[in-house]
Amino acid sequence: MLETTVQPGTNIVTLDYHGGLTVEDEQRMRQVLDEVLRNHDSVRMLAVIGPVDVSAVEPKAVWMDLKAAGYLKRADRLAVVSDGAWVSKLAEWTAELAHVSVRTFPADQRTSALAWITQP
Repeated sequence: MLETTVQPGTNIVTLDYHGGLTVEDEQRMRQVLDEVLRNHDSVRMLAVIGPVDVSAVEPKAVWMDLKAAGYLKRADRLAVVSDGAWVSKLAEWTAELAHVSVRTFPADQRTSALAWITQP
């Protein structure tokens, strides 16, 4: 499940992902990001990645997620919160490929991650 929320009045979007991933999850994420980008020049993202259930991931949703990487062009910062080593490596690649400021945090440091993305 991918839950996408916005801190009211800001360009800060939280992507809270755990379990599976559906097309509907991806569509909601895109709607939220589009709305934020209509009101702001950029977006700051807090991605919280929990355990993934690969058997509950829809292939079309993965494709949509890959295509959503274009949103990173308008991202100021991306804070990634997870205990998964693979997530940290993916965050490194994202920083290099998308030229966005990315920082990873352990799962118990969500508050620190949010503080980092809210800094000017």
